Amino acid sequence: MKLKVIIPIIILVIFCICLITVFVFFRGSPEIPKAIILDNLHLDELSPSGETIPFVNETRKLLEGVGVAVEYVGVEDVTLEVYQNLAKYNLVILRVHSGILVEDDDEKIVCFFSSEELSKQKFRKYNDWFEKKYLANATLELPNGTKKSFIGVKPNFIKNCLNGEFQDSIIIAMGCNSLESYSMARAFVDDRKALVYIGWTHGVTVNHTDSATLRLLKSFFEKNETIKEAINEASADPKTGARLTYYPYDTGNLCPKEIIEQLLEKKSSFISDLIDAFSWVLLIILSASNWFDSCYRRFFRKF
Repeated sequence: MKLKVIIPIIILVIFCICLITVFVFFRGSPEIPKAIILDNLHLDELSPSGETIPFVNETRKLLEGVGVAVEYVGVEDVTLEVYQNLAKYNLVILRVHSGILVEDDDEKIVCFFSSEELSKQKFRKYNDWFEKKYLANATLELPNGTKKSFIGVKPNFIKNCLNGEFQDSIIIAMGCNSLESYSMARAFVDDRKALVYIGWTHGVTVNHTDSATLRLLKSFFEKNETIKEAINEASADPKTGARLTYYPYDTGNLCPKEIIEQLLEKKSSFISDLIDAFSWVLLIILSASNWFDSCYRRFFRKF
């Protein structure tokens, strides 16, 4: 094939590549569903934490089995930055300390612990957020009787400081009192567009929250139960009486497994469409190549 034939084909190839680039850019490439486990319960120096504990191991195996990528954040790394980036996950499992904080107006709000110790340096660093009442002094009593202060995450931090909004996301807050007040649930759902927030009505023991949450996840992803069905089957903590509940109540008929399957279908559909696009480009290039070659031969045959 002569140079005069090759040049138009190269131009056509470049044009087709540009079309595919535009297709990918504007449509976006769906990612596989992602889950994150935040785990800082060992801040109290008693509760087990780590990727090797049974809860984390079994949860990872269960979720990866249904096509969900799992990210784990351990006890030393549950920072404010991690909280800020939660919106990119479809399933958020907060195995973190939490409690009820009474505000100046006597409003009770839920507060999550970060793993960042509250020091003078950190207070200066986050002074603006403290002044806006996005953060709090969250205190834990250690086994030796001393108290240790960490930076606490208030509902207004979730409302005002998260990067982006949730899409088709389920929040499971495993800590104490995580749904004794609707404050945190509303921040995630009403303000940041999560589908549903699941938490405990009172204080809960570590063993019970681990076992009950794992059973809940199995009900979702092995039995394909709705949120309402799975929550109704969950047992109360025999020591504290705490029960799992959810917000908002009109999400009770949602099936988490079906939500994940729909996300996987979007990913599969995108790949299929992209393959089709490349196939059409290849067909156009081959056809154009033959057409240019034919035109070239006919043209020079006249001379």
